[in-house]
Amino acid sequence: MVDRRKLLFGTTAALVGTLAPPVWAQSGFPTKRWVNVVFSHTGERFHDRYYWDGVYSMDAVKQFSWVVRDFRENEWKWMNPWLMDLLFVLHWRYNKDVINIFSGYRTEQTNAQLEGAALNSQHLRANALDIHMEDIDNTSVAQDFKTFLSGGVGMYPNKEFTHMDFGPARNWVG
Repeated sequence: MVDRRKLLFGTTAALVGTLAPPVWAQSGFPTKRWVNVVFSHTGERFHDRYYWDGVYSMDAVKQFSWVVRDFRENEWKWMNPWLMDLLFVLHWRYNKDVINIFSGYRTEQTNAQLEGAALNSQHLRANALDIHMEDIDNTSVAQDFKTFLSGGVGMYPNKEFTHMDFGPARNWVG
């Protein structure tokens, strides 16, 4: 008898592991990539390599996905590994060792409880992050994202975070 969880994990791992990086990350991008993040709500960290020799490490993507899970429901979903590429760029661009994650994956229950959360949020698809970097103007971060990210960029100056996702192209100030 086939275990559905193992089958689903294997299928997902095979799909994400072969997923090519975004076009902007294919030329001139380092072949070994890492991120160092702390999930603000739990204090949990992910500090490891996630990409080398042209392939995303499924173990690393899974660990990262767990760290940025919906902590309220204690549920996780495979995060889009391209988000890790964006974090890698931020490490380089702003010379920051640690990036704070305010929100990653959200369940529908959690999303419905959050004030101002979009009903069709990319967080529900594990396709978005809300980030904060100490001593960096989040408006500048959002402006930088707009230059190379074909997705959603949200600025939240009064809440001190920036939203980034790989959904449809759009931007806003919250």
